[in-house]
Amino acid sequence: MKLLNCFGEKLSAFIIGAILLVVGILFVVMGFTILPVIGFVIAVPAFIAAVPFLKDAFTEACRYYGV
Repeated sequence: MKLLNCFGEKLSAFIIGAILLVVGILFVVMGFTILPVIGFVIAVPAFIAAVPFLKDAFTEACRYYGV
């Protein structure tokens, strides 16, 4: 049962982090090809925002619940 504690929070954090990571990668590719400045300006915050979501999904989840 301990394995399934807060599974929803872990899954949602992983999905949000993965989406932000994909958006960051897409804008880096666009930064190299189509929109040099705008692509990198959007890609850097997307990568920075993805890090806490992915870190929480795999390390400590549900600190609020005390699990």
